Amino acid sequence: MKLVRYGANMLATVVIGFALSRFIASLPYEFPPLPALIALVMRKFGIDTVTNADDIETVGLLVIIVLSLVAAALIVWLLNLAFHRWRVARRS
Repeated sequence: MKLVRYGANMLATVVIGFALSRFIASLPYEFPPLPALIALVMRKFGIDTVTNADDIETVGLLVIIVLSLVAAALIVWLLNLAFHRWRVARRS
């Protein structure tokens, strides 16, 4: 039963994460936090944003996907926690 629950949680995380990343990727590039976040990540990895301007879109998409998956995992975890507490409270 645990294997089914873990599989469902992973599937929900991936589906929610990629849906969220598609939504964020559809936002206009002029959305102020997006270019700033991409430049920050590139600087943290030691990539010069001026000489590697062609890589900005790729790095940006990877950042969006990773952050969306992290956010989706947090959402699924909170839903599992709420469901577990609801089930325990219902037994009492």
